[in-house]
Amino acid sequence: MTTARRLRDEGMDLAADAEGPVFAAAAYMAIKQVAMRKPEVHVDDVLTCCTIRPHHFNAWGQVWMRAIRDGLIVHSGRVRQCVSDPAKHAHQYPIYRSLIYRDTTAWLAALIDPK
Repeated sequence: MTTARRLRDEGMDLAADAEGPVFAAAAYMAIKQVAMRKPEVHVDDVLTCCTIRPHHFNAWGQVWMRAIRDGLIVHSGRVRQCVSDPAKHAHQYPIYRSLIYRDTTAWLAALIDPK
């Protein structure tokens, strides 16, 4: 691991630890909920689900990294502006592909019209 990556990860760990386990759990569950119901996950979707906001924005980094390590999401290679939080100044955030999304459309249709 390069020095830059190590320092980045250490900084994210410090920020996440400063927020405590309640934020980390709520933020992780928000990412997981979005990933279960949508094929792509963006920060705007997650902020809608997570009502807890950290004091330091870097606390989010550790949560996103955990979701990647746990196999919930993977970076799609694309980005999109954040529009749900004016404090983010329309920053370009990654769009992640959900690895746990299940399209339930056919299943629900079969329940409604079992033929």
